[in-house]
Amino acid sequence: IVGDVRGSHFMMCIENVADRETKVLLPDEAEIGNRIARHCQNRGVIVRPLAHLNVLSPPLILNREQIDTMVEVLHESIRETMNELTREGLMQGN
Repeated sequence: IVGDVRGSHFMMCIENVADRETKVLLPDEAEIGNRIARHCQNRGVIVRPLAHLNVLSPPLILNREQIDTMVEVLHESIRETMNELTREGLMQGN
C-alpha cells in the first residue's frame, strides 16, 4: 500500500497506492488518506491527509522514543486500513 516515502528533514509524505510496482492508485471512494489519518489520530498522532497522500510535520523538538512511537502508530494505522479495504473488497489481501 505504501508506494513511496519522501521528505526533507522532519517533513515527510507517504504515498498510498493499490500496487507498488505500477503505482496505480486506489479508487477515490477508498478515501485512503483520510482512513489512515483517522486511525493515526485515534492512536494520538496527527497526520494530514491529502487524497492518497499522508503528510507528517512533527514538532522540531522530538526525541528518539517519540519518533519510534510515531512510526509504530503509522505502521499500525496503515495495517488497519489495509485490513478494512480488504474486507470491503476495495483491495486484494496481502
